[in-house]
Amino acid sequence: MREMDHRMWVEHHDQLSLSIDRGLARLRAGLARLANWDGTTGQLIAMTAAFMITGFSLAFTSSTAA
Repeated sequence: MREMDHRMWVEHHDQLSLSIDRGLARLRAGLARLANWDGTTGQLIAMTAAFMITGFSLAFTSSTAA
């Protein structure tokens, strides 16, 4: 029984390590893509403002609905 527990632990540990590695690779790719972004500052400010307004409106709507 103990040997089976060890095998399962190793298998799950390997899967977790692989998932973490994939997540970090995606994060690095996203940051590299953002670094190579050729948009203007105005577009970035507008996009950030749109996300903030959407986030605030969703937070306000969900808090008043309860």
